[in-house]
Order: sequence, then structure tokens, then C-alpha cells
Amino acid sequence: MRSRAVATETAIIVLLGLGLAGVSLGLFRLEYGGSLHLRPADLPAVAAAGIAAAAAIRATVRLHRRWKKTVGRFTATAVLCAIAAIVGMLVVMIPNACPGELGTSRCSVRQAATWGEAAGLATLVNFMIAGLVLAVVRGTRDLARDGTSQSLVWIKALWRRLDRRSSKRARRSRASGGGPRDPRQPKGRPTPRRADAERMRRERARGA
Repeated sequence: MRSRAVATETAIIVLLGLGLAGVSLGLFRLEYGGSLHLRPADLPAVAAAGIAAAAAIRATVRLHRRWKKTVGRFTATAVLCAIAAIVGMLVVMIPNACPGELGTSRCSVRQAATWGEAAGLATLVNFMIAGLVLAVVRGTRDLARDGTSQSLVWIKALWRRLDRRSSKRARRSRASGGGPRDPRQPKGRPTPRRADAERMRRERARGA
């Protein structure tokens, strides 16, 4: 089971990474148009970057899923955002040239902290989007489930009502011999109103 779980997680990371790489290439092509020239050797690097990003996303998801059981949903989110900010600050300080700067020197602590803050905010936005999507999906699923159950209840009630009506008609048909009822034949058990009407009819017939 453990090897199967590892294989499933690896497949998810690879597929998600390739999807992220494809979306990134599409956005770059949309942004730069014909000025973007990619060599065949660049494609493995783009795929590796997408897989690395997917691995980071899956690790964040699994950590949040595990930590929320002990420290709570929001505390786990805050801790992961803080970790993302720290990791982003440290990663930005690795290159010789600070990203986003015109100079060629390394990032200062202040500049790296700015990039770390951006990484933490980006992680928070991702959690908010994921929570919104999950809420919409769960709400739609619950609504569809309730609608399906209510429809089944209505269909069963209608079917029982039609079945009762058909049973009553069958009993009446068997009681009357299956043919058309004679108008002079009494219509089942007489009611007080029907008995009074029959008595008045007989009295008028005697008086005539």
C-alpha cells in the first residue's frame, strides 16, 4: 500500500508539474509573442521547474492536511505562509544578481525580506483560492445530492399514489363484475346524505 501511495503521489506531482509548465509557456507566449524563442534544451528545464513547483504545492497541501488536525486549520495556514516567506527570502539571496533589480549584486536582507513577504502573501492567496474552490465544490455537491434525494422522494410518492389509484380502480372493476355499472346499482355504502335523497325521492314518487 505504501508503494502504491508513493506511485500515486509521484504521478500527481508529475502531471501537475507538466500542467503548470504548459500554462507557464502559454502565458509567456501570450505576453511576449514572437519575441520568445525556446530551444529544445529549454523544455526539460521548464518541465523540471513545473515539477518542482508541483512538489512544493503538494508538500504544502499534505502538511496543511496533517497539521490542521492538531493545531487547527487557520494556525496551520499561518505557519505554512510564514515558512513560505522564510524559504522565499533565503532562496532569493542565493543568486549573484537580485531578481527584479538592475544591478548585479546579491540581494540585501531588506530586499530578500520583501521577496519573502511576497512569497508568503502568494501562499496565503493560494490558500484562499483553494478554500473558495473547495467551498463551491462542496456546496454544489451537497445541493446536487439534496436535489437528487428530493426528486427520488417525489417520484416514489407519485408512483405510490398512482399505484393506489390503479389498485382502487382494479378493486372497483372486480366488484362490479368488470362491466359498466348499471345506473340503478347502488354506489357502494350509502351515506346519510344519499339516504336522505333516496328517501325524499321515494316520498315524491308516492305522492305523485
